[in-house]
Order: sequence, then C-alpha cells, then structure tokens
Amino acid sequence: MQTRVEATGAVILTLIGGTYGSDAAFERACGLPPKTVSNWRRGRCASYMKCLPVIADRLGVDVAALLSPNAPTEGMTPEEQTLLDAFRKTRGLPPEARAKLLDTLLTVIDYRQGGLS
Repeated sequence: MQTRVEATGAVILTLIGGTYGSDAAFERACGLPPKTVSNWRRGRCASYMKCLPVIADRLGVDVAALLSPNAPTEGMTPEEQTLLDAFRKTRGLPPEARAKLLDTLLTVIDYRQGGLS
C-alpha cells in the first residue's frame, strides 16, 4: 500500500509525463537542479514535498489535487479521464491558443448535440 507521500509522487510523475516533453523541461520550468525528477522516479528522495506550490502551479493543478490524487477524478469515466489528460497536455501552449482549442472543442460538442445550426 502506498503512503500519502508516495501517492503524491506518483501523481506528480504522471502529470509531468503528460504535460512536459521531458523531465528536464519540467526541471527547467520549476528551477530544479538536473536529475531531480530522475531521483524522484527512482524513489531516491521525495524532495517534491518541499516545493508542492511551485510544482502544482507548473502542472496547472491545486496543491490539494496533488495531496488527494483520487478526489479530482473520482467517478470519472475512462473517456472523461482521457479528455482531461489530453487537455492537460496543452499546458505548454500559449494561453490564447489553449483558450481557442477549448472553444473549438466546446463548439464541436454543441454542434454534435444539435445546439448549433
């Protein structure tokens, strides 16, 4: 059974993988020394617990979501989780491009549901 610290680490590593192209890119975005994430992945340290606010900000989530990993996605269908994961991957886009992507998605959904003619 995972401890809370291990569960938090697992969430962080999953989000890093889905949001950044590499561990090094995430380290640069957070101002972390090289190989920090590699050490997290190998279980050598849990230094992420000391910088949760910065990590949460760079990953676009609340600190609470990192500490309670099942809460934000509890009850989601696999399709909803896939959609959320896909949207999280857009965090590297400029805010305007990300907003346009979301607007396009919502427009397509409205159209498919008969909301637009």
